[in-house]
Amino acid sequence: MCMNFAAAYRTGEVWVVPHSMADRIAHHPLANQASMIVGSLEEAAPARDGLVYFPTPIYIDDLHPVHGLAWHMEGTGSDLAFSVETITDTQLLPTRLPPSVAASTKLPLAPYCPNGVSTLIGGVLAGYGNPDSFGAPDPGTALGLVLAFWELRAPTARDADVPDESGTVEDTLTVFQHAGPGHGTRKSAHGRKGKRAKQSPRKRRIRVIREPAHIPTLAPRARLTDAADSALAAEHIPEPNWRDETLRWEVSMKHQNRCPNPHQHRAIIEAGGECKPVLVPVKRHFNGPKGRDVDPRRTVRIVPERP
Repeated sequence: MCMNFAAAYRTGEVWVVPHSMADRIAHHPLANQASMIVGSLEEAAPARDGLVYFPTPIYIDDLHPVHGLAWHMEGTGSDLAFSVETITDTQLLPTRLPPSVAASTKLPLAPYCPNGVSTLIGGVLAGYGNPDSFGAPDPGTALGLVLAFWELRAPTARDADVPDESGTVEDTLTVFQHAGPGHGTRKSAHGRKGKRAKQSPRKRRIRVIREPAHIPTLAPRARLTDAADSALAAEHIPEPNWRDETLRWEVSMKHQNRCPNPHQHRAIIEAGGECKPVLVPVKRHFNGPKGRDVDPRRTVRIVPERP
């Protein structure tokens, strides 16, 4: 299972979603109903192997926040095996384990890692391990989260019977497959002169979904009436502009390195001079737009549903 599931991370399609999508998935009917009827997963899935990252994680009850979802499909038709992994903050894993187990648990070095695995094989939904001990959602909720993402994700030109409007839906980013020191240093076979030629580093595409794309699509995809279009638009709540939501925050008295000649600084630098900073006391003050309320949490940017 681990060997097969690695495809979701190594070669699967990757999406990054806006902040507001996490809250909409958490309140989506598919993620909150006790029973669900699963149709053809092969037709609904945007990719057989996929990975989605939530900059603002999904918060469900008292479980660990879900920072990502990964899924893997193997086989087809009646032999289809579907697996889902929920991804959370690595440092949160020991917090729900018994003290003796938490003390002997060696955590991965990555900031995020899976905390729950669920499978759907032959119509039977099952979970592995003890989801509650690792703060993971139950198998039904994990499957519902994936289906909710598929529902909220806007269609692209790759989907069947969808007009080519993907340019207004997703932005494509290209990154190195293995980021960090040493990427792209693997050698290929010997060249004609017996020297090893450097292999170009592998790259992969990441699709960034923009906020206007998160209007749920109706099935079948037919032209909406004015009434249905208005109702759909009313359900779509755009992400607030953080510049309009920023509150003031308090800055206590402290010392900072400041320029001794702030008014003449530019002229001195242009003339070839140098302004060595000096340590000066800064009085207690408030930063942020004037006329706004003061945020006691000292938060510069307000993100909905985020503590």
